[in-house]
Amino acid sequence: MRNIILHITNDYSGSTVYMNLISELDNLGIPQIVYNPIRDPNRIGKNAIDFKTEGSKIIYSSILNYHIDRLLYSWKIKKILKDIESKVDFSKVNLIHAHTWYSDGGVAYLLSKKYNIPYIIAVRNTDLNVHYKYFVHHRRLGYKILESAKEIILIGEYQNKFFKNNFEDNIYSKIKVIPNGVNNFWIDNSKIFKPEKDINKFKILYVGTFIKRKKLLELQQAVIELSKINNSKLELHIVGEGGKQTKKILKFIQKYPKLFIYHGKVDQKEKLEKIYNNCHIFVMPSKYETFGLVYIEALLQGLPILYTKDEGIDGLYSEKIGDKVSIGNVEEIKKKILKMVNDYSSYDIPTEKLKENHNWTNLALIYNKIYNEK
Repeated sequence: MRNIILHITNDYSGSTVYMNLISELDNLGIPQIVYNPIRDPNRIGKNAIDFKTEGSKIIYSSILNYHIDRLLYSWKIKKILKDIESKVDFSKVNLIHAHTWYSDGGVAYLLSKKYNIPYIIAVRNTDLNVHYKYFVHHRRLGYKILESAKEIILIGEYQNKFFKNNFEDNIYSKIKVIPNGVNNFWIDNSKIFKPEKDINKFKILYVGTFIKRKKLLELQQAVIELSKINNSKLELHIVGEGGKQTKKILKFIQKYPKLFIYHGKVDQKEKLEKIYNNCHIFVMPSKYETFGLVYIEALLQGLPILYTKDEGIDGLYSEKIGDKVSIGNVEEIKKKILKMVNDYSSYDIPTEKLKENHNWTNLALIYNKIYNEK
């Protein structure tokens, strides 16, 4: 009897998002197999789960490389297909959950054709902003993947706009927008937004990696320039590490020790909570963002956010949760920060709604309903 959900996820060991969802599905007693093809053998065992449900397991398969598999999509899909067939008994698989449109969805599409197993796919930042945008020769297959899917899961409302403008009604009718959840710690320790009065020094917070698309360098430059205007009293707190812009970012931190407070990478949630609670707004003007869990963490800690138009969580909330940039250059970031400082008391963070919408327990119930739909 078929009763197992097969998750295909290239990035399982690289993000806790998948682990949180699969753990909550396990609490519902759903048998699951998680297949994770990986490039780095050091990731084997990462985000492991002590399953309660019989038959559930994670398969870490070190079959990918950093070169040819990134360039030759069809080669990569066929390689994964051959490997997964050697490790999974498809007579027991009820449904396939592909966690990306192209990398995981391509494998799910071929498996579905061969074994007549339905599949659902999720669409993420890399799917839209890299694969669909630049690999035009794969669009035909990309459309087939969508057309054959049982359901199409979008993580944010901005993706919904993209699909509505680029695809036919038969694709659009399958779409469900389901946001990501956050760790229960942030829900259990949530704070209501209570704007301070007469703030002597306005503290801005950034939490993330030091990669180009996050635009931390632009944020630093904006804070430097703002500090010279009308004696603005600002302080940028930086949490994180890792990325090609690390040297430049650290150089700015060393040069302006009164403007930039560097906390390094913070894994302990209690420590990160204190940093959130010491700041006034959260800023991450990313160029591309599938969702951005840190936005929700910051909101749940009572911080209005500066985010990017048509990216991440844009469109999920009608309340005035913060402000957004369109381009994300230094000048625009400066203007938006000044606006947020001046409008600080006017923001409206719907804490209870956030707790409900981003609770993995609730989200697991939504996914379980999709799995069982005929």
